[in-house]
Amino acid sequence: MKRMLAFVFVLTAGAARAAEAPVTVLKGGRIVPVSGPAIENGVLVMSGGKIVAVGSAVAIPGGATVVDVTGQTVYPGLIDALSQVGLTEISSVPASMDVTEVRDFNPQVKAWVALNPYTEHIPVARANGVTAVQAAPQGRLISGQAAVIRLAGSTPDALTVKAAASMQMAYPDGDPLERPSKDDEPEKLDFADRQKEKKKNQQAVLERIAQLLEEAKAHGAALDGASAGKAGAPKPDPVLEALVPVARGTLPLEIRADKEADIRGAVAFAEARGLKVTILGGLEAWRCADLLKQKDVAVLLKVLRLPLRRSDPYDAAYANAAILQKAGVRFAIVTDEDSNCRNLPYEAAMARAFGLTPEQALQAITLSPAQLLGVADRMGSLEVGKDANVIVADGDIMDHRSHVTHVFIDGVAQSLETRHTRLDEAFKDRP
Repeated sequence: MKRMLAFVFVLTAGAARAAEAPVTVLKGGRIVPVSGPAIENGVLVMSGGKIVAVGSAVAIPGGATVVDVTGQTVYPGLIDALSQVGLTEISSVPASMDVTEVRDFNPQVKAWVALNPYTEHIPVARANGVTAVQAAPQGRLISGQAAVIRLAGSTPDALTVKAAASMQMAYPDGDPLERPSKDDEPEKLDFADRQKEKKKNQQAVLERIAQLLEEAKAHGAALDGASAGKAGAPKPDPVLEALVPVARGTLPLEIRADKEADIRGAVAFAEARGLKVTILGGLEAWRCADLLKQKDVAVLLKVLRLPLRRSDPYDAAYANAAILQKAGVRFAIVTDEDSNCRNLPYEAAMARAFGLTPEQALQAITLSPAQLLGVADRMGSLEVGKDANVIVADGDIMDHRSHVTHVFIDGVAQSLETRHTRLDEAFKDRP
């Protein structure tokens, strides 16, 4: 009886604490939900880490902390769907870099295990409105599993929103799997022969990856048989086990490819094996937009880049997003950076200057990445029931003259102090 009473007391106390969760209200600002029209002079209520009310005629709960944001704009937290934040720090200090392994095939690598919650990159990105990123490992071929993380938390687990959000792969660049020794005299080939050798090497690497995927399917079937008691357990193999959901088409395979031929090759490779594929980078995605639309292949697009070919117009990379938008291709705009993850709104601003509407550009760094990463039920727009990842700016978030004045992650106000502001404070009055 005493144990039951204690259990009831714990449940009651827990419910009371939930009911007494602090309430924060943003009132008076222009609210841009992304999933719907803007709300002038709106009210947004946050409690228990969630958005509990949003609109123009929302009652303000008694005892709430009210933040007057009159004259400012309220946005969903920005999402960078391709970043190395949390996995890198100082490139010249190897001990601070945990983004790349040495082998060609590392599908067993888990980004969320290697996260550094105390990296200086997190507060810098957060201070410019970025509240979540996909932290992705890098490497030569298959580099590992990426994770969606929030930019607030003191442990890797606290940062992680979605582990194993995708598998990262680079389309083969044409180098052979077996690298020649430094002492070997390089073979002298003309351009045509070099191109033939490149295609030959690419095909060999793709065949090796295809073989790994087939082996992963067989390994998965053996694991299923063992769990059903129909056979003994296969020998543990971390590489194949990590590839099982990719081979079955349940875990997205994100393939880094910029050249038109590589993008087409990546789509064909994935289609032939029933893989769920997304293109990373996509510098020449505009050249094959019809194919991407036809095959329903999404692109994580970096905008601030130079054209790939001398014959390309100067704005080829900047207008890329608008061409994909017009063709109906699903895409999100990314930085593919660590320290410069803070520039995410300006990547979108450049695409906006070259063809996207303001609404389309904003969606490309909020709701679209959330949808592509499979977390749109939690973030990406200002809707009741979603995580209270909210930012406030004194102007258009894509205008570099604007300043972020408030950042909330899971309803908790975040400091806007960064290494940059600390150094500025320390040295601004120096003679």
